Amino acid sequence: MNELPMTSDRPAIKYEYFPTLWQAVLFRNWNHVPLNRIANVLKTTEETLIEEARLMGLPEAEPVNPRWDERGYLTLIRENWHLLPFHQLTALLNMTEDMLAFILKEDDFMWHKMGQLKPLAPEAAYAPLTSEEREKTNHIVEMLKKDLSGECTRENAFEFCDHLLSPLTDEERAEAIAAVQPGDDLRTIYSYFALYGDPLLSPELDPFPERLLAEYAKMGVKGVWLQGILYQLVPFPFAPEISKGWEIRMDSLRKLVKRAAQFGIGVYLYMNEPRAMDDSFFKKYPHLRGIRENYLYSMCTSQQEVKDYLENSMEFLFREAEGLAGFFTITMSENLTNCISRAPADGPCPRCLTRKPEEIVAEVNNLMARGAHKANPNAKAIAWNWAWGRPANGVTDDWSTRVPPLLTEGQIVQCTSENNLPTNIGGIEGRVSDYTISLAGPGPVAKAVWKSAIDSGHETCAKVQINNSWELAAIPYLPVFDRVAAHMNNLKAAGVKHLQLSWTLGGAPSPSLKLASQIMSGKSDVYSFMTDWLGKEDGETAFRAQEIISRAFQEFPFSIGVLYMGPQNFGPMAPFFLSETGWNATMVGFPYDNLKGWRSIYPENVFEDQLTRLVAGWTEGTEMLRTLDGKSADLTELCRMAEGSLCHFESMLHQVQFVRARNRWLEDKNAADRALMLKVIEAERATVLKTIAIRRADSRIGYEASNHYFYTMRDLNEKLINLRWCQEQLEA
Repeated sequence: MNELPMTSDRPAIKYEYFPTLWQAVLFRNWNHVPLNRIANVLKTTEETLIEEARLMGLPEAEPVNPRWDERGYLTLIRENWHLLPFHQLTALLNMTEDMLAFILKEDDFMWHKMGQLKPLAPEAAYAPLTSEEREKTNHIVEMLKKDLSGECTRENAFEFCDHLLSPLTDEERAEAIAAVQPGDDLRTIYSYFALYGDPLLSPELDPFPERLLAEYAKMGVKGVWLQGILYQLVPFPFAPEISKGWEIRMDSLRKLVKRAAQFGIGVYLYMNEPRAMDDSFFKKYPHLRGIRENYLYSMCTSQQEVKDYLENSMEFLFREAEGLAGFFTITMSENLTNCISRAPADGPCPRCLTRKPEEIVAEVNNLMARGAHKANPNAKAIAWNWAWGRPANGVTDDWSTRVPPLLTEGQIVQCTSENNLPTNIGGIEGRVSDYTISLAGPGPVAKAVWKSAIDSGHETCAKVQINNSWELAAIPYLPVFDRVAAHMNNLKAAGVKHLQLSWTLGGAPSPSLKLASQIMSGKSDVYSFMTDWLGKEDGETAFRAQEIISRAFQEFPFSIGVLYMGPQNFGPMAPFFLSETGWNATMVGFPYDNLKGWRSIYPENVFEDQLTRLVAGWTEGTEMLRTLDGKSADLTELCRMAEGSLCHFESMLHQVQFVRARNRWLEDKNAADRALMLKVIEAERATVLKTIAIRRADSRIGYEASNHYFYTMRDLNEKLINLRWCQEQLEA
């Protein structure tokens, strides 16, 4: 069983532009959650809510797209995190507490994305509106009419799934198979729309349908990966009950392996093991308890029972999943796994304290690879250096280069290409942590670890981002082909052969993927690629436009703090706040109004200046692309990617400008700052309306696999209400 974390005593944010709490719940969930569930949560009837929705200007009630429950539940959790207590949230989502707890624990850092606390939200319940509340509600409708000239925009979420899930014709299948490239070089990618937490349990929610595999094959992709949790894929010897459904998952995996193979694509699992457990598990197995982080404890890998579990379970997995191409590991950071994987809350593990960190990391990798190779000697075991070298057990020097010589099972050593790359943006020096597209790797850490790996007889692999990154993940691909090419050429010069093309973000089929593959194969450069793709005249114009956009992207104020805490992904929906919330931005989660967190290493003026430069250059390149819009489907999409990206960067700039002016205004009520806030509101309104138009045209806008939708159409409508409300408060 998974247990929900405790609710904080910190009060949830109040969204003052809604007259009542229950109206906020109704507005955000309308036509995204079945009406009977909303009515149940709000303790009223469906008929009452239908009438209230009409009076709020919402569209007519429609059958809810089941994909919201299947593929959009992370969005729904975020939408209601500050509105509902846990018991109402689970009722709204039709989830058990155990299911929600599992999602928060295992669905790609979801608990961290939510800020590692659940705000204290009052219970929401319908009550008839007072005359004053009804008047305010009528005013909301009038505010939306000013911007949208009619009812709230209808949702088009998940329309892109219809294409990706449609069957292939025989001709399309043959074309994809003919495009398969020979060679044993890895080109692996994550599904554009896979469910992260438990994708194999529901075969109908196929993470890699044939059409997606076919499109990947045509772009040079040779492998796909998805998360694998051992206790879900094989019987867990310590608590078999939590492995319920492993047979279904295994059957789904076998079918995926077979389906992918016809397109020359291997299937790989991302393994982050052994998974941490809560206190109830260790009441039965106290001798396996390792370090604590929050409410979870590691399973200590210094214990022989845990070692046996890792090796034997991998052997079982690869024997049962015949043809599984391989796996890659993360052994530091991410989830709490071994006893040095995360900073211990209560001090180090006494059993592991005397062991060197490189020994612990290598041992976990060796155990898992050894087990896999017992069943399939040809399986590729890839050891990723993610967070290797982090201080542990009193060792403070960078021990990452000491791991490869200890790897004994023929592993491929994978490095995040750009890590520790020096930066100097706006005169502020820093270093890359995580990954980037605006700056071209590889960095010194990858080079050093790769050298150690080669000297130890291992092949090497680069983890890169080709389509997008946390610099901006809400757009399927960024039209910065020069930046992609620079990185690929640098990797070729460094002798790197294998690539992991994405993390959970960046899996969209795209021209960027094809370009990267062609460059690594020595077949193309950016100019030739674009003129072959789009024709000579239009290709030359598009080439010049992407040159300008690529140069502008180098102005992005890069820092891991900006990547994770900045408002770039949520900006067009993130509300403006007239008073300080006091909430810190969360990792690719809620930006709130936390300018200090957004800007990271950059002073406020430098941060704003860099964003101004970014937006100016991106605007120039986008205006050039607009001259090509409509000439072909490919050119229209390319223009849309530039426009959508620009909207997000504009909104990021507006958020910074507004908070800076607001903070000054709160101190002295200066008329100039008030005027600037009103000016920024107008600019942001125009950006939100552009975002709505682009989203209408392309349901991929705002979507990313491990976060689902960063915003819904309703969120964008709500932002317009928020902006009008702020404007009226300032003008009052």
